[in-house]
Amino acid sequence: MNDSEGKPARARPVTASTARTLPFRAPRYGELDVPEALDSKVSLDAEELTEDRFSDRYSAGSLLGEGGMGEVRLARDRRVGRDVALKAIRAAHGGRGDLRERFVREARIQGQLEHPAIVPVYDLGVSADGAAYFTMKRVRGQTLEEVIDLLVRGDPEARAAYSRRRLLTAFRSVCLAVDFAHARGVIHRDLKPGNIMLGDFGEVYVLDWGVAKVGDAADPDDARWIDAPVSSGATEAGAVVGTPGYMAPEQLLGGAIDARADVYALGSILFELLTLEPLHPTEPPERVVSSSLNGADARCSARAPAADVPPELEAICVRATATLPDGRFASARDVNEAIERFLDGDRDVAQRRAMAARHVDAARTSVDRALSDADDADRHRGTAMRELGRAIALDPDNGDAAQAMMALMTKAPSRLPLEAWREIERGRQHTRRVMARAAAVAYLSWFLYAPSLLVMGFRDMTLAVWASLFMGAAAILSFEASRRARRQLLLSFVAMSAASVAIAISTRVFGPFIITPIAALVNVVAVAMNNERRHRVLAGAIGMASFLVPAALEWCGVLAPSYDFVDGRLVVLPHLVSFDRPAAVLVFLLLASVGVTLTALAYVGWLRDSMSMLERRAQLRAWQFRQLAPDTATHLAFQPAESVHLPLRRREQR
Repeated sequence: MNDSEGKPARARPVTASTARTLPFRAPRYGELDVPEALDSKVSLDAEELTEDRFSDRYSAGSLLGEGGMGEVRLARDRRVGRDVALKAIRAAHGGRGDLRERFVREARIQGQLEHPAIVPVYDLGVSADGAAYFTMKRVRGQTLEEVIDLLVRGDPEARAAYSRRRLLTAFRSVCLAVDFAHARGVIHRDLKPGNIMLGDFGEVYVLDWGVAKVGDAADPDDARWIDAPVSSGATEAGAVVGTPGYMAPEQLLGGAIDARADVYALGSILFELLTLEPLHPTEPPERVVSSSLNGADARCSARAPAADVPPELEAICVRATATLPDGRFASARDVNEAIERFLDGDRDVAQRRAMAARHVDAARTSVDRALSDADDADRHRGTAMRELGRAIALDPDNGDAAQAMMALMTKAPSRLPLEAWREIERGRQHTRRVMARAAAVAYLSWFLYAPSLLVMGFRDMTLAVWASLFMGAAAILSFEASRRARRQLLLSFVAMSAASVAIAISTRVFGPFIITPIAALVNVVAVAMNNERRHRVLAGAIGMASFLVPAALEWCGVLAPSYDFVDGRLVVLPHLVSFDRPAAVLVFLLLASVGVTLTALAYVGWLRDSMSMLERRAQLRAWQFRQLAPDTATHLAFQPAESVHLPLRRREQR
């Protein structure tokens, strides 16, 4: 905890060791020619207090801190009845007139900058021992430097108390205070985390105006080199104005500066606030100066990718710390407004994330019910999908929503919703129409064999006519099934049955076990491949009946047998056609075998193409959905559903 301006700093100011490499001088302060807006003349003639008056009014207490040329103690103002911070020149520097003038100048500048973020000065005078002093409001809190150190160490209380949003809000107050000073013609010249204090009740203070530049007043010409070593980051008396690591390049070079020098320091502070590491190295001094003059990479994403700094804030850092003044923001107010725009957008993001979280909470119960076997699972699935869809629309990076959505999308329910069944049925109807049309063409191919049968010669023309009539009817019924949505399944079964009768009649050519079982199989495929199990069983029964019934009739003696065994040879006994022309018989067998094979191949090939198309569509939809989900949700989507729900249940336990 710090109560005043005495504090350690992270970066070392320039000393004699570094001054030898730099073309600038350590000034002594004299009377300044200032604009009318601010008066910092150093005379104390009208303000001196006698020994009795000082001791009567103030009682000094404990040491609060030490600065470069003075120390700050807690004091009791008896006249007003309050505790104040009393800053006085150190005894070792009390005889130096230049330091006395600088000290008084600091008090007058700070006292006239009346702003909520600048510690007010109450009194200015000379103590009993002749030392100049001034009193100011006692502030309690931590410097930004101390806060950053705690955050670097991972202090849990600091992380909870100082969110990025709170620090940015405090930084905006600093920008406005600095802009207020610029409007009064004052340039701070030593802005750094150690000179920013965060009060216990949300106060923000910009400290240490002792090296501020007022108006167009120039630093003294009779400056001298300083040989005294510097052991801390405090700005030492007589040291070069400012703190390397936060000083603008033109300030380091001793050139003319304006408000944009403070803008550079603000950019350096912002970078450190966001990344928890300084923009420039802290040592050795030569490296600090070289980095400042040559320019450091202020891209937070490159320097500290783990900090996850938004690109808008990174752009502010880069612009504010441009090496040339013309590349920076024109004022500290511009820096404030840029951060304000980001925070306004960030506030909208926070609101959308909060709304998304509420939708996830609303969907949590429905997700569990949707993935169960409950009777109302369909209704809960719809509710969960709507709530999760809204959550993802509001916050695409919401991991809980993405995980739950992936679970719903990848795990099929035990009972499909009615809408899904209707969609499946529409797909089946389309497939039946296509297969019915293909079956009609296959049935018509029956008549391609007629010429070879005529060449073989018919023994029973009546059976041949009936077989052709049934096969023709099957073709007509299949075409009708391909055109109608209603009674489509019935028409397909009637067509298959008619074709089975024709196949059964054809058993009188080569018997029930040669060629006809293959023809029956092809006939069954058209209906069985796109229907439910009970329909497949019925189709298989009809198909097998086309050759088993004729075989049974032969075994029972109702029909003349088609096979005879003579001397270990199987003899086929034709009843529908004649085998008197062996060449014609072989041609028929060839045509029938090729025709049945091609028909079966066409069925299977079409089925495989349809499955491949559906597979591609499913994989494409899954890939497209995965692009909307975080990587963790995509990974969990391929795990068992039980593990997918653990994050949601863990949140309920918390």
